[in-house]
Amino acid sequence: MESSRRSRWTTIAAVLMPAVISYSHMFELARRHGEPDWRAALFPLSVDGMIVASSMTLLADAHRGRRGGPLPWSLLILGGLASLAANVAVADPTLWSRVVHAWPGFALMGAYGC
Repeated sequence: MESSRRSRWTTIAAVLMPAVISYSHMFELARRHGEPDWRAALFPLSVDGMIVASSMTLLADAHRGRRGGPLPWSLLILGGLASLAANVAVADPTLWSRVVHAWPGFALMGAYGC
């Protein structure tokens, strides 16, 4: 039982770390485009919320032995692309900066899908 609990907390940490970095990139992007702090704080939640909601729907479908429908898959892909684009948009205009800024979006999708 202890091993299961440790595994669960490790998984939660693996999801939260890139999520926090991705959140900060999206917050910065919203601020750069003139959003006040309160709206800039909500912007990343709308993107990541779409990823979470669609992932949870797909997971629930899988547990019921069903394939996910086109809507949750579309929202998952769209949310992932929006997260990736927002992360890259705040990077310096160099290849390595863009790769480094893109990584949290990839890591979040990979960690959340586990």
